[in-house]
Amino acid sequence: MKFVALISLMFIASCVAQQKTDLQCYMDPLPEGFCGEPFIGYTYSSARTRCVIHETQGCTISGNFFTDKAACEAKCKPPLTFSASPFSYFHETVFEQANKLIKQLISQIL
Repeated sequence: MKFVALISLMFIASCVAQQKTDLQCYMDPLPEGFCGEPFIGYTYSSARTRCVIHETQGCTISGNFFTDKAACEAKCKPPLTFSASPFSYFHETVFEQANKLIKQLISQIL
């Protein structure tokens, strides 16, 4: 038990050292209780630097769990800058522009 506490404190200290102000984004989703209904939502993956779908069961879920992807990204996703990751910057910028264009075309057709 002391080992788990020590590892947790080291993790928190490393997040603070990296100036991660919201630790919720770096925790695991924590289901509480044993209710039968599954919860499907989003959790922030620091390895992928994006929010991914997560399914779990419990009465309530705390920690790194969001019911909607936009809320997850608004709280946890770091701002995308060219200097931090040039490939991702262009990739996501082009994808967002293409997505907007497709939505405009579909709305004109319908």
